[in-house]
Amino acid sequence: MFALSRVRARDQLKGCHLATRSFYRWMNPWLWIATGSIGALGEASTLNVQEQVDRLYLRATTRLAEQGLHRVTWNNPRVGCLIVGGGRVMARGVHLADGGPHAEAVALATAGLDAAGATAYVTTEPCCWDGRTPPCTEALLRAGVARVVVAGLDPHPQVDGKGLSALRTRGVECVILPTKQAEALNPGHAKRMVTGLPFVRVKSAVSLDGGTAMRDGESRWISCEASRRDVQRWRARSAAILSGVGTVLSDDPKLTVRDARFSGSAPTRLIFDTMARTPEHAQVFQTPGRTVLVSGRHAVRPTHLPPEDFWQQEGNEIDPESVLRRLASEGANEVLVEAGPTLVGSFVSHRLWDQWVVYLAPALMGKDARPVAEVQIQSMAERVRARVASVTSMGSDIRIVLEPIRA
Repeated sequence: MFALSRVRARDQLKGCHLATRSFYRWMNPWLWIATGSIGALGEASTLNVQEQVDRLYLRATTRLAEQGLHRVTWNNPRVGCLIVGGGRVMARGVHLADGGPHAEAVALATAGLDAAGATAYVTTEPCCWDGRTPPCTEALLRAGVARVVVAGLDPHPQVDGKGLSALRTRGVECVILPTKQAEALNPGHAKRMVTGLPFVRVKSAVSLDGGTAMRDGESRWISCEASRRDVQRWRARSAAILSGVGTVLSDDPKLTVRDARFSGSAPTRLIFDTMARTPEHAQVFQTPGRTVLVSGRHAVRPTHLPPEDFWQQEGNEIDPESVLRRLASEGANEVLVEAGPTLVGSFVSHRLWDQWVVYLAPALMGKDARPVAEVQIQSMAERVRARVASVTSMGSDIRIVLEPIRA
């Protein structure tokens, strides 16, 4: 029976091949007329195949670069590189640490002399200036790479097209094939280079009726275990986690990455605390890692806190944009806001968020529960609008990722 099924399947497949060949035989004259020549058609087909091959390699390069998602959170973009020649991958490289060797340098060191005449696939345009590491463009030229395919330009002012220009000038073929996957690798680096601000991601756990905590501040646990585990991923890819003194006083969180999958990730913790009320025994101070206290001008620096970790504002209130700009100047690419309605409301009111990750729990918390954000809205025209980027089941919860709709 099974043998007979295989024979039938083979005959059906053979029939499909014959039908396809007949279709192309019928279409070829018309295609020849439309393109002007069969030679032009063949050239176009070859180009199309080459682009498809390039995109496949870029996709693999992007997956390689994802190894740096929780390791490269400051200064540099996350980058992956493949050296391909003769239809095979000869070397792989990934940037795994801020200040460490770049992906191209790692891949070229592995490929050695085989890199001559090969194609380098890189998620981001190679750098072309002397920073903490030598320029990757020079390394590619010395290795004799014949072709470079990238998924996007590096918006860094010292690069931004200059890397590919330097390669083209020396005879290297350069191709740009943008992909959404590669773009999603480095939203923070791209935004920081253009605006001087990091990419701001807000995280909230919310009940069906919009509650984030009971009136007395109790909030453990609104979301399920699967959702809380998922939060670790967002923390791990962030340079800093931003929270408020209210959250510290009510929940005493550690604000750390505890998931073993992201070992080595240690985001800086920033506590917005106008009067510096955060107690010394709070877990954010007792847990390993850097904690910065952001306060108003009338606050007094706690004696246990070094001056570089006490960011005092000029005004009585904390200006969230100035804090973000300082973080960006230090190299923070992405930050995560995990806070109560007051601080979240401040970021929303100032239009300083780029993505909002909401974990919606199937529960009600009542009319006295604290809202997700304290925002003063007087009319429908002033409402905060967002686009739903994705909806994902997360245990008993639903994770909704929102992106702002700018007026």
